[in-house]
Amino acid sequence: MNYKAVIYLLGRIFSILAALMLLPLSVSIYYTLNGFEEASYASFLIPIAILAFIGFLMQMKRPENLNIYAKEGFAICGLAWIIISALGALPFVISGCIPNYIDAFFETASGFTTTGSTILTQIETLPKSILFWRSFTHWIGGMGILSFMIAIIPRAKGNTMFIMRAEVPGPTTGKVVSKIASSARILYAIYFAMTLLEIAVLFIGNRITGDDMRFFDCVVNSFATAGTGGFTVLNDSIGGYGSSFSEWVIIVFMFMFGINFNLYYFLLTRKFSAAFKDEELRGYIFINLTAVVLITLNIYNMYGNLSTSIRYAMFNVNAVMSTTGFCNVDFNQWPTFSKTILVILMFIGCCAGSTGGGIKVVRTQLFAKLMRRDLRQTLRPNSVLSVRMNGKTVDSHLLKGVMSYLNAYVVTLIISIIIVSIDNFDTTTTVSSVITCFNNIGPGLNMVGPDGNFSQFSVLSKLVLIFDMLAGRLELFPMLLLFSPHTWHKAK
Repeated sequence: MNYKAVIYLLGRIFSILAALMLLPLSVSIYYTLNGFEEASYASFLIPIAILAFIGFLMQMKRPENLNIYAKEGFAICGLAWIIISALGALPFVISGCIPNYIDAFFETASGFTTTGSTILTQIETLPKSILFWRSFTHWIGGMGILSFMIAIIPRAKGNTMFIMRAEVPGPTTGKVVSKIASSARILYAIYFAMTLLEIAVLFIGNRITGDDMRFFDCVVNSFATAGTGGFTVLNDSIGGYGSSFSEWVIIVFMFMFGINFNLYYFLLTRKFSAAFKDEELRGYIFINLTAVVLITLNIYNMYGNLSTSIRYAMFNVNAVMSTTGFCNVDFNQWPTFSKTILVILMFIGCCAGSTGGGIKVVRTQLFAKLMRRDLRQTLRPNSVLSVRMNGKTVDSHLLKGVMSYLNAYVVTLIISIIIVSIDNFDTTTTVSSVITCFNNIGPGLNMVGPDGNFSQFSVLSKLVLIFDMLAGRLELFPMLLLFSPHTWHKAK
């Protein structure tokens, strides 16, 4: 383990987070000057000072050896996400909006991991700067703060691929160009442009339709959509606006942010064949549309209107599958068939290389292909059969990684459910709370449904769910490897 490199790079990450906190501080100053009741400047100045000071101390001496490999990459990733969630909670505590630190830690971890689960019961009364910070954590966490560091501070030494591999969701880490720093910059540029586009469409569209979504709301809702997080500024989520136009716009962008960002680069460079022939994209579209059709047919009798049923079905299918977690209706009241489909989608999630969570469509496809291969090989033991994806044979190491991930996923899920069950809530609440946090969805069922929250859970359960959110966002291994003694062995 190259401890000096780990400490130095963590210092850079803290400095970046301190700089990013200047934005909600500016929001606080703006609204205070315009006569709004705001959180005190200290709510952000104190965390900024702490992060900047720690970052400065950790970067005082640049190590001669900045080379990092797999275990350094995983350690940096796991530690960074835990610490930024812990320190990112300070504005909530200092402002008094969430006085209990564990609750604030839960809320911030939910923000950075783009989960969207909340302990808050009243959201609309919060100061604008706190609401902004709450949604801005989604946007920061969506593409990843470590990836942001790589994009803006390229380094001459070290293998940043190991950091990207630890942070970027999915079984593979693709490069759109040869240099990983250039890839990070390109993907962040696409992310930034798509966010701006959604802000513009929502703002201009609401002015035309006369709907009540202000510019501030357009910004924070776009942050939450881009990061596939789901925090909003209304107690009733997106449904509180009562705007069909806004819901359709958000449906489109939730779907778009659930797609592998590498495919957008292919479109920009006119590699249309590579984009549209991608098996994961086709699987994502097929699963999405199938779920929409089935749920629409199932809930039609509840609403008696086909267009309304389609909109509700499409909104919530995309909110769950992209793991955004917005709500425009309480799907807790839907028939069991529809709720079962949504729970299945919670597990599947969206595409690798997107800002969403879940197991990922590509892993689901590879697992299905593996089962088919093994069944065929049972009938023909002497045959040599391969698994193919996008017309290419899948490397055996990647297949092994998929199976290792699924094994770790199931074990972690079961252990988490057992611990959370100590709170003695009903089974549906207990199981769905773990599933929704582990897959970074947001709302679950029953007590943690669209009209509920996580405030009643014990401290132990909240800590377990925080771990689940971080583990789910980082694809398990960066968090699990923090507990392995082999990770911390010093290199000879």
